[in-house]
Amino acid sequence: MKFNDKIKNHMRTDIAYTTVEERLADVIFKMSKVGTDIAVVKSKNDIVGLITTSDIYSILVKEVFEERAKVAELPRKIEDIKVIDIMRGPPTKKFMTSCQVNGPNPCVQTDENTTIEGAIRIMETTGLHHVLVTGRKNELVGTISSNDIIGGFGKSKTKND
Repeated sequence: MKFNDKIKNHMRTDIAYTTVEERLADVIFKMSKVGTDIAVVKSKNDIVGLITTSDIYSILVKEVFEERAKVAELPRKIEDIKVIDIMRGPPTKKFMTSCQVNGPNPCVQTDENTTIEGAIRIMETTGLHHVLVTGRKNELVGTISSNDIIGGFGKSKTKND
C-alpha cells in the first residue's frame, strides 16, 4: 500500500447492514460474519447511522461501571439491546454516529477515488476511524477504517520482504 493508492483498491466491500429494530447480538453476529468492525444502520432504504465495535464496547463499559439506576433504560442482558435504543436521544451522540449519506447530518464519507492519504486526512480531521466510501452515483460501495489502512501497510511490507 502507498499513500497515493486509491481507497477503492483497499476498502471493504462486504458491508454489514443492520436495522434500527435489530438486537445488538444480531448486529455483533453480522459484523463478525462479514469480518468488519462497523455496521451500517438502515431504516427502510435510508442510512440513518453507523455502529462500530467501539460503540458496542462503550455500552459494555457503561453497563459494567455505572450504577443500575442510571442505566435503567438498558436491559440487563446486553444482547437484547436494540439498535434504536442506542440511537435515541443523548445515547446517539455518546455511543454511535447518527447520519445519512444524503441529508442534513451527513455521514463521514468520501469518493472511492480518494487516496489513502486523503482518507487518513479525513479521519484525522473528523476524529473518526471509519469512513463510508461512495461510488459514482453517490451510492455506498464500501467502508475504510484506520485498521484497514494499518493492515494494508502491514500486508504490503510483508509482500516486499
